[in-house]
Amino acid sequence: MEQINPGSWLGIFGGGQLGRMFTHVAQARGYHVAVFDAEPICPAGQAADRHLCPTNVDDQGRQQDEHPETDQALTSNHEQGTDHCLELVETFAQGCRAITLEFENVPAAWLKSAARYSLTRPGAEFLEVCQNRVLEKSSLRSAGFPVTPFLPIQSADDVIHAGSKLGWPLVIKTSRSGYDGKGQAVVRSPEGASDAWASLNTDDAIAEQRIDFVAELSMLGARNAEGHVITYPLVENSHANHILDISRLPVSPSLLEYEQDAREIVAGVASHFKVEGLFCVEFFVDARLGLMVNEMAPRPHNSGHLTIEAFPTSQFEQQLRAICNLPLGRTDRYRPAAMVNLLGDLWFEPDGTRRPDLQWSKVFEANDAHLHLYGKAQPRVGRKMGHITCTAATAEEAVERAVRLRAALV
Repeated sequence: MEQINPGSWLGIFGGGQLGRMFTHVAQARGYHVAVFDAEPICPAGQAADRHLCPTNVDDQGRQQDEHPETDQALTSNHEQGTDHCLELVETFAQGCRAITLEFENVPAAWLKSAARYSLTRPGAEFLEVCQNRVLEKSSLRSAGFPVTPFLPIQSADDVIHAGSKLGWPLVIKTSRSGYDGKGQAVVRSPEGASDAWASLNTDDAIAEQRIDFVAELSMLGARNAEGHVITYPLVENSHANHILDISRLPVSPSLLEYEQDAREIVAGVASHFKVEGLFCVEFFVDARLGLMVNEMAPRPHNSGHLTIEAFPTSQFEQQLRAICNLPLGRTDRYRPAAMVNLLGDLWFEPDGTRRPDLQWSKVFEANDAHLHLYGKAQPRVGRKMGHITCTAATAEEAVERAVRLRAALV
């Protein structure tokens, strides 16, 4: 398989912060980057060599609600889009040697169209699996990977049937496009099925057994076109209001026993689905059932940001290496690390008024602390504006330092 060398043009579907960080890495290694995103001013578009923005040309099927990872207006309409939008995708693809993702709510039709002119890594097939929770869980289970017990549902009666099979309470989720607690509901009894189902506003959903998990973990993996696979160590994650709040590495000592099983699952996913590129697998750990796959992301992941400072090869450089069919980079960590997200909430007083500024000097004064801001002009509650990563002698010390620095910003 041919390598794609520096000097080549690479494309990204999606213009959020994940694309921005990939762009910085790719440009530093001598590549040119083009971004396809419907938001005129987006984080990756600010950094890229070229930004193709179809907003004023074709706005049919675009999602106006922002995705938490990327804060952009790419479509989540999986009925595809208009012919003219596909023409723009083809124009975009003709200028790129390879195209990757930083956002999964991209119509698979775009990747299929782009694949006529450029390498798409990952491809449309893996994207389609990751976009649909029923297909994702079914595919993983059929391949022998452990998943949370589930049933597909299409009505309130199906919810009641799922409860009788899986037990109460249940978690029901839209098959597509839900994130950070949106597009899901907890159903505690048959009496609550009707209202919970109506709240999803869909006819295509999944019911999952509610897991009393003891931890939420994630692991990055990468595979290049030669079939070489590499994994990163497990990361332990905690959430606040369904949004990732803190990631730490290494995981707590009690969770280290799951490291090898997770590596085998991630490597198995890479090979089974023939992934080309970087991806992430999120896990639940149940005290009784053990390690289970929650979902997959066909792109870099918020929990992987700490790889920038804590590893020889960041997740973004690994993404570059994988899509260009270059040798994959080392994934042995330098030091323990922790990352905290900086949400738009920090920019506002408790009464909702805008703070004049944050105390950024507190981070710059600290040793082994690293500030990343995403170039978003308008903070909003729940919007990911940046993150802080701290390295330390232990993960516990890194978490304490990162949380303290975030609090000191206000």
